[in-house]
Amino acid sequence: MSLMKKVSAAAAAAVMTLSLSSCGSDTTWGADIDGNRLRAGILIYFQSNAVSEASQYLGEGETDVLDIMIEDKPSKEWINDEAVEDMREYAAVEKKFTELGLSFENNEEKAASNTVDQWWEYVGEYFESIGVSKQSYYDVVLNSQKRAAVFDYYYADGGEKAVPDEDIKNHLLENNARIKFIKMELKDGEGNLLKSDGKAELKKMAEDYIERARSGESFEAIEDEYNEYYANLVAEASETSGDEEADVPEGEETETVGGETERISYGTIVSKGSVIPSEKVANTVFDGSLNVGDYTIVEEDEVWYIVHRIDLFDDPEYLDSQKDSVRRDLKGEEFDAAVLGWIEGQNVTVNEAAIKRYKLEKLTAE
Repeated sequence: MSLMKKVSAAAAAAVMTLSLSSCGSDTTWGADIDGNRLRAGILIYFQSNAVSEASQYLGEGETDVLDIMIEDKPSKEWINDEAVEDMREYAAVEKKFTELGLSFENNEEKAASNTVDQWWEYVGEYFESIGVSKQSYYDVVLNSQKRAAVFDYYYADGGEKAVPDEDIKNHLLENNARIKFIKMELKDGEGNLLKSDGKAELKKMAEDYIERARSGESFEAIEDEYNEYYANLVAEASETSGDEEADVPEGEETETVGGETERISYGTIVSKGSVIPSEKVANTVFDGSLNVGDYTIVEEDEVWYIVHRIDLFDDPEYLDSQKDSVRRDLKGEEFDAAVLGWIEGQNVTVNEAAIKRYKLEKLTAE
């Protein structure tokens, strides 16, 4: 649990009404929150999540997640507390979704049902074995859709606290870059590392490629030229050795422009710390030495990369495709804190009979 979540949860606990109810033998519900009885399967689902999180607290030599202390609590108590808090957030989201008069406009219910159907084939047997029905799983998935809808009500375009496009762009520019690159093998057709003369020849080839690209020649055409060149080297070596001929790497998507077919390429997105196409390439892109429009050669032990940095927003659909994830990066913690504020003052009755019946040991059984 994050520090923000801990502090907010502590504040909420100070004002909520929490009670336990044995309710005889009725174990079909896990908790009653402001009159909304949540299925026992939802309680068990959140317990299962909490057990997984609790495993991160296992110390050296510890194997039983139910026999440790977590944040000064016996782990069983901690797990149940986490599950109850998740149910309280679930109920708060349901209530807020209704209060705001929200409704689904893009068949979210069907999408949730499809998600459950797809995953049930893999998780259904396990969930049913621990007491989580398909309906309970669907309820949790749909609640996550509602949570996203409430988030969008506040932070999406037109929302009360809408995140400006400029903030989204700045966040993307700070953490991502768009490049085109040509991967040049530092090997001959037989896979042997090049010697000094071979490296010098490859270096001249790379520098010539850069000059041609700077002069306006298509980077994609140059990439195709190199790929064909290297494939021919491998093919020639294969003919000599009797191996199968190598294939020329396929190009990217194409479109017809003015009667001629041209490659479409918006390049590759790299992020800070990325290992694609390589860690050294990513570090070079973000060290401040490579501006938009620049070219460079990144030399590694077995390959060299010709790297061309282009405008991150060259792809006209990129900004819109990233808005949702960036909004959550920028406002996720703020929204989570707001949800925790909504659970303050809830009347919560935990069904002790369900807690006793659905034992945590079942969640850790192999």
